[in-house]
Amino acid sequence: MYVGRFAPTPSGDLHFGSLVTAIASYLDAKKADGQWLLKIDDIDKQRVKNNSVQSILKTLESLNLFWDFTESYQSHRLEEYEFYFEKLSEMNQTYKCDCSRKYLSDNAKIGEDSYIYPGFCKNKGLKNYDNFATRMEVNAIPIVFEDRIQGKLSQNLSKEIGDFIIKRNDGQFSYQFSVCVDNKLDKITHIVRGADLLLSTPRQIYLQNLLDFDIPRFSHIPIATIDKKKISKSDDFKILIKNNQKDIWIKVLNFLNQPISKTVSQMNLEETIEHAIKNWAMEKISPLHSIDVF
Repeated sequence: MYVGRFAPTPSGDLHFGSLVTAIASYLDAKKADGQWLLKIDDIDKQRVKNNSVQSILKTLESLNLFWDFTESYQSHRLEEYEFYFEKLSEMNQTYKCDCSRKYLSDNAKIGEDSYIYPGFCKNKGLKNYDNFATRMEVNAIPIVFEDRIQGKLSQNLSKEIGDFIIKRNDGQFSYQFSVCVDNKLDKITHIVRGADLLLSTPRQIYLQNLLDFDIPRFSHIPIATIDKKKISKSDDFKILIKNNQKDIWIKVLNFLNQPISKTVSQMNLEETIEHAIKNWAMEKISPLHSIDVF
């Protein structure tokens, strides 16, 4: 069975870019008669804002984006993360790192996705102190996968990324690691998310292979931008939901290049969504990494 999900961070209200991801993942799941789950990525307490979870739930419900089963929270999964972190540690492919951001900026090369870490601390033998980060040692075997939108992609982690962090020096598990465990726990078969996460996918595949997890199918949709800049919650770009639900759906469907009914003006919200599910076509989505809106 198809199992997909939407995984917002409760760092503010949902914006148009968030809703593009939510609707795309919802339609892909429902077209396949699958399940659509909601996972709240609240593991980073510094980013969590008061009342954001309630705002996210209310916004999704107001747009008739109803998730199957009770929503899950990363903050409730710390024991599971620790269990799989220890499994990786037992493989002797992790090591402690005390490199500062300044040290990396002075000594490491810049890649497409931050600094390429060449293993400065690999042979230091740093003790297992909590104030050190933990890195995952990688190899030079290319990670190759077929994205349903972006096509075939290949990444050599050793040359393009380097040994990457799975647990930060503040004790928090990294996104790359925690999302892999989430996929396992939720039995996720398909992931639909923004293209800003495309370059991180090989790291997740690498970890899932090490842990003998099933690999989901990936689809990376264009991110919504304004003047070539990604819309973010810090921009205070809010969506007016009240009495505007159908217009939001139509705007998102247009962004995703999906067919709109010729009689959409005569349809209510439920009929608009039903038409969107029936006519959902992933192949119509642009493979561009970003698209300007408004």
